[in-house]
Amino acid sequence: MRFKSILGVALIPMVAYAANPVVGEAPTAAVVAPSVDDFTALDAEFDAALVEYTKELTAADKAARRELRANSPINRYWPRFEAMSKAGEGRATLWLVEHIKENRDVRSKDRGAVLTPLYQSIIDNHADAEWFTGAVKSLAANKKYVGAEASIAMLEKAAKTAKSDNAKAASLFFAASIIGDSDPERAQKWMDEISEKYSNTVYGTAARASKATPEDSEVGKVAPTFVGETIDGFQFSLEDYRGKVVALDFYGFW
Repeated sequence: MRFKSILGVALIPMVAYAANPVVGEAPTAAVVAPSVDDFTALDAEFDAALVEYTKELTAADKAARRELRANSPINRYWPRFEAMSKAGEGRATLWLVEHIKENRDVRSKDRGAVLTPLYQSIIDNHADAEWFTGAVKSLAANKKYVGAEASIAMLEKAAKTAKSDNAKAASLFFAASIIGDSDPERAQKWMDEISEKYSNTVYGTAARASKATPEDSEVGKVAPTFVGETIDGFQFSLEDYRGKVVALDFYGFW
């Protein structure tokens, strides 16, 4: 069975860096633990810088574009997010793994060496963060850099150490998506575990859907209950609307 994943504001720098820091190099000054709002502020500043950069890039000629790309917001902001990550801010660590392909200082062949400790830090320290499922989905997407077995080992560890059902289910689900073709029996075991133990999660719904037959969706049958999530992160269950008129709109991107 094949499994696929459900796929310009000034800010005081936290640490002092050299003019051209090396990726992965330790900061040159003592790290100050970030406050709750530091990441949100830095992320908003980066987004604003990216908008301005895109406008400049669109309007520039070929020669100017080359110079602009060499000083992109990703490369300028990377050291600041990296410092925040080292200070214990997990969301900054997730930012790093999500933007590594855009960092021109990290060559493709070196991505695994940079990504592996970042993912390990997330697994070890942030398994119950509300954004954790995004991290394990990212790990599955980057398995070719981290390595399939190393990725699965981290996901299995997360499934054992996480406290929330959603984090456990997500870890097993993406582990199954990685190993599905090479070891379908092992993948099916995880999918069965998800549907049985974590049926109240989004991934429990996905696991049950993977085993659905055409007869399960015949006209006139009661729609199977499922758990979903809105774009703003609100989780709901079809069971919550039992007895009411419900319109189901299914869509996707290819």
